Amino acid sequence: MYKVEIPKVLFLALDIAQFYRNNFFNTNDLAGLSNRYKGDLVRMRIDKKDYKYLDDTRFGGLRGNFSALLTWRGLVKRGSNIVSTYSLGRDGRLVNAVCNGKIILNREDLAVYTNDEKLKNILEIEAWLLNVRESQAHVKVMLERNSEVPLERDSIDFPKEAVFKSYSGQYFIRSLVNNFVDSNNQILQFSIMNLWEGKKFHKKNLHPLVVLPTKKNPWEEIYAIKNEDLYSHKPLLLNVNLHKKTCEDKNGNTYKLYSLENALKEFSKGNDNIKNRLDYKWEELKEKYCEEGVDYEVRKEDEFSNFLRLFLDWRRTFTIDGKDVIDVRVISSGGPDVELVFSGGTTQKLELEHLWSNYLDHGHHINSAFKNVWIFAEEKFDFQKILKIFGEAKKQNNNRIPDIFLCVEENSNRRAFKINWENKTIEGVNLSFEA
Repeated sequence: MYKVEIPKVLFLALDIAQFYRNNFFNTNDLAGLSNRYKGDLVRMRIDKKDYKYLDDTRFGGLRGNFSALLTWRGLVKRGSNIVSTYSLGRDGRLVNAVCNGKIILNREDLAVYTNDEKLKNILEIEAWLLNVRESQAHVKVMLERNSEVPLERDSIDFPKEAVFKSYSGQYFIRSLVNNFVDSNNQILQFSIMNLWEGKKFHKKNLHPLVVLPTKKNPWEEIYAIKNEDLYSHKPLLLNVNLHKKTCEDKNGNTYKLYSLENALKEFSKGNDNIKNRLDYKWEELKEKYCEEGVDYEVRKEDEFSNFLRLFLDWRRTFTIDGKDVIDVRVISSGGPDVELVFSGGTTQKLELEHLWSNYLDHGHHINSAFKNVWIFAEEKFDFQKILKIFGEAKKQNNNRIPDIFLCVEENSNRRAFKINWENKTIEGVNLSFEA
């Protein structure tokens, strides 16, 4: 067994993992979930209603702490807006491990326990990356401690951005550490979306700084890339090989890394490059990189999160109709949401919905993947309403309409019912949960 002591904000993000699964939109979403479900780990400032803190308030708010933790995944449409989406780690392994019980969280000492060495290593990497991001965010501290670095922070033109200016007139913006993209942790990905977004590129002729960290020093090596080299492709993400000191984007386009000393000699200055800056449009670049629209409600708090909270009460074991359920697995899209695993090795597919009628709204009754499926909805069970919703569809679609219905009644009792569609009768199905 491995014990990994991790920062509080990483523990909190793992503790609410079941509510967002692999992706979510921004730190406000994560802070909202934290305060809704983990109020004992979070406390609120009296003078700012929407500004949440962990118990240690000296280093800023909860949203700021989350922003240093997350991996940027891309741009998606949220209603009519294009927004960023993030994940915890470079993939879903940590979140899935928490949901599947391969990682155990101990709230007494804010430590994580696992038997899997790979998960232990991933946890340690995420804790280290959090430290790197936080350290690289404190640019004033770095400059105070390293007076030999020939840069100063431009807090007038860019009060909320890590933008530097050199004594010879060049302007640089710090690239953001994203995550490793390889299993050997040699290729570190950086986001340079902050170079392109908004009006910063119009204000000054900015070049991105790429700071390569080591275990001992988050500011170990400072490099820069010419914005003129980047302009034709305008990548949002750059992959840097820490060993070879090479840089390329996701499409294989390569970019030269210049030492800071050479950049100060060769790079264009803050008032140069006017034509490109005038022609540049952030809105067009956002549209280019935006993925297809996603369902806001599903991403922010999906049906599985509600099923886990309302019906399972955070456990994945229960007994139904005399059969012991030993696990509840989220399964791939295109079919039912989850699979119940019985102790004898058999399984049962279960569809999760907010409302009973959503099953038909989503077209599941005409999809053969939903044969003999069970259904859970957050709506209370009303037999006459169920007959009205599903009666005609049952005649046409037969076993693609569920017979077993799981629900939670107004008094929080969890119930299951079996409908005999031929006779239009109903009977209760035995349920039991461990105390």
